[in-house]
Amino acid sequence: MGTNHPEELSLEAGMRSRIRASRTNLFLAVLGFIPLLWLFFRLSWNRPAYQFFPLALVGAGLLAQRAFKQSETKIDAGKRWLTWLLLSVAVLVFLLANYLWSPWLGFIAFLFWLIAVSWGLGGKSMFKTFMPVVLMLLIILPPPLGWDQVLVLWLRSVAVDASSALLDALHVTHVQDGNILLLPGKKLLVEEACSGINSFILCNACCLFWVLWRRRSLWWLLLALPATSLFVVLGNVIRITIGASADYYWHLNLLSGWRHETFGLALLLIYWGLILSVDQLLIFLTRPVRSRRARQAALRRLAAQPPPPPLPVAPWSGSVFGFRFAGIILALLGLGVFTAHLLAGGRHGLAPLPNFSVPARELKLSMPTQLAGWQRINADVGDQTLIETLGVHSTLWHFQRLGSEAVVAVDYPLEGFHNVKVCYVGTGWQVLKEEELFLPQNQEDLHTVRLTLEKSLRYAVVYHSVVDAQGNLLAPPKTLGGRLANSSGPIQTGYRVQLITGGYSPLSSAAMVSAEELFFQARQTLVPQLVEQLRKGPAK
Repeated sequence: MGTNHPEELSLEAGMRSRIRASRTNLFLAVLGFIPLLWLFFRLSWNRPAYQFFPLALVGAGLLAQRAFKQSETKIDAGKRWLTWLLLSVAVLVFLLANYLWSPWLGFIAFLFWLIAVSWGLGGKSMFKTFMPVVLMLLIILPPPLGWDQVLVLWLRSVAVDASSALLDALHVTHVQDGNILLLPGKKLLVEEACSGINSFILCNACCLFWVLWRRRSLWWLLLALPATSLFVVLGNVIRITIGASADYYWHLNLLSGWRHETFGLALLLIYWGLILSVDQLLIFLTRPVRSRRARQAALRRLAAQPPPPPLPVAPWSGSVFGFRFAGIILALLGLGVFTAHLLAGGRHGLAPLPNFSVPARELKLSMPTQLAGWQRINADVGDQTLIETLGVHSTLWHFQRLGSEAVVAVDYPLEGFHNVKVCYVGTGWQVLKEEELFLPQNQEDLHTVRLTLEKSLRYAVVYHSVVDAQGNLLAPPKTLGGRLANSSGPIQTGYRVQLITGGYSPLSSAAMVSAEELFFQARQTLVPQLVEQLRKGPAK
């Protein structure tokens, strides 16, 4: 058999030849991305809601393989100036990612680089063909500014409110106390995992893959994703309602242990079946329109001249130099910055990361009966719904002074510094002011955030700080991309101390000063206990 001439190459062979011409440059670029991508996936695996990312990578690979074997579309190299522009954007974002040592931005730079490669090698046709791959990878990127946490709080609020209404209809005696359902003799805490965020993101990712794999239209996707989200929200409400009812009537615990996991798996299978059912429903509803369009297309083909033979793939005339230039820069930048971090012993990301999916052991913390002029009272009295907590474990103490009430809480474990503002906003509080506190004499940072809140004619002030396991005060993240973009390095386990006090009128200056003294003395009392117990490890 003779060797095919360039003008006789198939599309797949033509793409292989183009990739082969730039394989060294593409390899260099991938090598430069490896450090930040490795840290990105390590941090993603440490967050239960994003542990599905290996499945998303497999789905993106299947979509890429099918796009690579596209055989009915003529491809040409993209315009050189646009290829350079896309490569420049990828390099600039990658430069910012290395400056901040942000795996979140590093992943965005990698997506820009994939777009530049698809455009440079195959132009508009290959760009459109490979866009499903980019969309599939985009689903594993956490949103910036903690928006995923806002979604968690909203899902948890919807789940508790709707479940409480259903329990009323089922005549289950209970009281809704914030995110807690109080049954006779038992508390059911709807935690972050029980908010449905894990199945919410996973099922939407599965729905996205199926729509892209079946080559559905954009409007199809815009109908399928909201339907999938609704299924997950309703399913989570049903799970909490059934669990609370089973505990109330038959003392059967379905919301913890292996029963909880089995229940969740069964619901996941139901969600997947519903995703396929919605797809079939849309096929049925659109069948008349699709049949009419198919007949019209067939008539046009009969009336048209015989189609010309498929156009061959022309030899690549794209910018080899552009890919070589970008590949060298990405490799030198990525490996150079990683080596610098490694030699400096700092934020290289190789240190073991805390596993927030494993509940931390509960600490035995205590508070004195009197502190800063406040009197500690029985923890079972007072307004239990006033304070918002997020960790697996939370310990509360109630204090009174001159008719005012304050609640001090320790909340853990958290993913680094978590601003409790998100929790209060998710339950209806409006933030009137947010301040970071400094000493007035020398402007020393107190690593404390003060929130002034308002809700339904009620006013409150919240003080909160977060420390690590060694008692070091953590600063709020200030870089782009939420926790994954925090320039302080890998996420540490956070332990939050907070205080809330309020009433039906704004706090006076004297009341605020008194509450502030109580908070700082409480923090000074609790943090040494916390560090000592963590250092000793679990009791034998």
